[in-house]
Amino acid sequence: MGGIMDRNSNDNYSRIFNLIYQREKISKQEIALELNLSLPTVSSNLTELKKNKLIRIGGKFESQVGRRAKAYSVSANTHVSLGIEIFKEHVTISALDLNGKETATATEKLSYSNDDAYFKKLATWINSFTDKNKLADKHILGIGMGVQGLVSHDGQTVLWGKILESTGLTTESLGKYLPYPVSFYHDADCVAAAEQFLTNSHQDTTYLSIGEHLGTAIVINNRIYSGENGRSGTMEHITLNTQSDRKCYCGRHGCIETYCSMSSLLNEDESIEDFMASLKAGDEETQHRWHIYLNFLAEAINNLHMFLDNRLVIAGELIRYLDSSVIKDLDQRIRNITAFPEDHSYLSLGMVTARPVAIGAAIPRIESFVESV
Repeated sequence: MGGIMDRNSNDNYSRIFNLIYQREKISKQEIALELNLSLPTVSSNLTELKKNKLIRIGGKFESQVGRRAKAYSVSANTHVSLGIEIFKEHVTISALDLNGKETATATEKLSYSNDDAYFKKLATWINSFTDKNKLADKHILGIGMGVQGLVSHDGQTVLWGKILESTGLTTESLGKYLPYPVSFYHDADCVAAAEQFLTNSHQDTTYLSIGEHLGTAIVINNRIYSGENGRSGTMEHITLNTQSDRKCYCGRHGCIETYCSMSSLLNEDESIEDFMASLKAGDEETQHRWHIYLNFLAEAINNLHMFLDNRLVIAGELIRYLDSSVIKDLDQRIRNITAFPEDHSYLSLGMVTARPVAIGAAIPRIESFVESV
């Protein structure tokens, strides 16, 4: 965009675009008032933004007197960001417009293998997805891959990927088959990004993402805090009992992962749907397992809150089966064990109940694009 307009001499272009983006729908008069700009300055920049297909006129505001003001909004569908989540036996992709709205999604059975044949198949499937949904390459900002592992700060290398044995994997493995940039993101960070963006939250928050495996992410000042080596937030490997016979995939025993992930809750070959159906039907064995699981979860949450005294959101795949009664239950269990009195709840349930990793993996490209305008 820098070649279209010199933003060093006129940053009003960016300010106006970002205000429209934040407000979703706004009139020219409101822009001038909020940014303290003259109407001619606003008009000239709106003309440029429309010419560059970044904004559109979306109807008019209601008015009791005189002409109705035009409503300006972002042309959200002119650019798209792709997000993908990689699992052992399947992949899921989501396409998001500039407002973060999911416009298309698909899931494919594809067994992971850390070799060229896998990534070639994956790229072929991604290209088929974009063709089917008429997503032109020139409109795709890039693709983010949510991976089960620690990722380098530049998003180009998997530093530690024990679950899929993907340590050392680089984005070149997939990027060489695609015409747009590829980045890696830790899957738990993706869940946090999806929750922050789509709920417009600006609070410092710890996200506990509960799926097949457990993941945690810390958001401070609206940024994922990953630490010096990308290991901050990997609280799933804090141990509750080093003498436990519960072995974690990291090689140690008694990690929170082995007590609070969905894998730790379910019996072999049991689905979460089957478990919840048995729980609802009042099966005693299932109720006992759920009671024990919630005790472990309360212990883990209490431990996390001891050194991160902020809001904690339970997110990830499990939340689609939960409601506010679980939060009340966990609050009481935490009060029974905590060293400090809790006069109010710091727990809440996440809002993104479907494809949080894929959605979250697509969001950084959207944020970078908006910031670049």
